[in-house]
Amino acid sequence: MGLFRRKELRLRSDPRGVFEGEFAHALACGAHMPVTGGGVWNAFAGSCSCCSPEDERDKLRESWGITDTQGWDRALRELVVGGRIPSDVSVVLDLRVQACARTPGLPFDAGTWPDLIGHWCRSSGADAAKYEALVLTAARVWEYEERMVQDGALPPGAKVRTVLAYDLGRAVNLARWGFNAGYAEMMAAGEHIIRAGATAMLNHGSWGELSAGFVLGRALAFDEGAFGPYYTDSVAAHRVLTTDPMSPWLNIPWRM
Repeated sequence: MGLFRRKELRLRSDPRGVFEGEFAHALACGAHMPVTGGGVWNAFAGSCSCCSPEDERDKLRESWGITDTQGWDRALRELVVGGRIPSDVSVVLDLRVQACARTPGLPFDAGTWPDLIGHWCRSSGADAAKYEALVLTAARVWEYEERMVQDGALPPGAKVRTVLAYDLGRAVNLARWGFNAGYAEMMAAGEHIIRAGATAMLNHGSWGELSAGFVLGRALAFDEGAFGPYYTDSVAAHRVLTTDPMSPWLNIPWRM
């Protein structure tokens, strides 16, 4: 399979945590990150292997620029509710979804992507630099999807419709980090987690589809075509979550 892993990942659960119901489903939507970080998936605390309140505050400040409750809440609403300018990844994926809808039952021809992007740029008033960036993004999407099929993170013939799962997975864990950092009460953090889980269920058809979107989203955000740890660790987490008999993905139905 050609998959390189820096460490052996495994599923960890808190025996006092939740294992069923809506809240467990929502937490499971963010399970990639605790699996790769050595934490538990099913409780507020223990999202990673090192999670003292001081560590959480340092992490939020350094990685998110969050230093208080208002910043934490604002970041979560941006991740889940959206309202941001569509990313290049979202644009090229949407163009493919629209093209496939016009020719149902036929495979997508990646060679048409530059033409679709060119039409979008002309109608949107985008410049040549934007066109080149979008074409590069489309090529990266194609490369990662081919590798994901090889590594078992995407079924043969399947395509990723959206990388929203990456934002939602981060939102689940950002809510946990904010609670552990002392920036939120349990109820406020729980509401954000439930909202992220509901949004995930609305926009995906299965745990597998959610996982593929997370893997691709994280790789495109950080990996820059290297197929390094940002990609391989996510695929390793996917394998754990789709094969471990105790995995929430095997024990909680996708549709609640």
